Amino acid sequence: MKPLMKGRLRHREEAEAAALHPHAGKPPPPGLKPRVIAEIAAGGAIGALARYLLGEAVPASDTGFPWNTFTINMLGCLAMGVLTTYLLGGRPHPWARPFAVTGYLGGFTTFSHLIDDIHILGDAGRPGLGVLYAVVSVLLGWVAIAAGLVIGKRIPHGHGGGTA
Repeated sequence: MKPLMKGRLRHREEAEAAALHPHAGKPPPPGLKPRVIAEIAAGGAIGALARYLLGEAVPASDTGFPWNTFTINMLGCLAMGVLTTYLLGGRPHPWARPFAVTGYLGGFTTFSHLIDDIHILGDAGRPGLGVLYAVVSVLLGWVAIAAGLVIGKRIPHGHGGGTA
């Protein structure tokens, strides 16, 4: 790995550790935390509902390409990039990561649906479209995350934090 890349990864890891554990630089003791569980559950419920509603709003394709799942996952990748950069760029509210990232995005995005769609395309005699769907989902997912990282850096932090 190039030395510059190692430096960037170390900085990202340090920024994430500081954002996740802002108190005394030590991680909290392991264990179930009822407040965090509630935050994740609330975010997950809202994310799953948003996924369902958007999935119903995106029309089916005549080609069999699952545009609804693809659209949801690309929006989720974009949001992940924005949230990652924004949350690492300052001192986010303590519930931001469990609610927004683990809960909301966990409920909104759907890897299992992606796999199911690939299987359905294969069973329908469209294995080539299934492979194309998988490849495009991964490649454009990375592009969406990268775009989200750029967007997230441009969001001002009202509390004087910088960007990661």
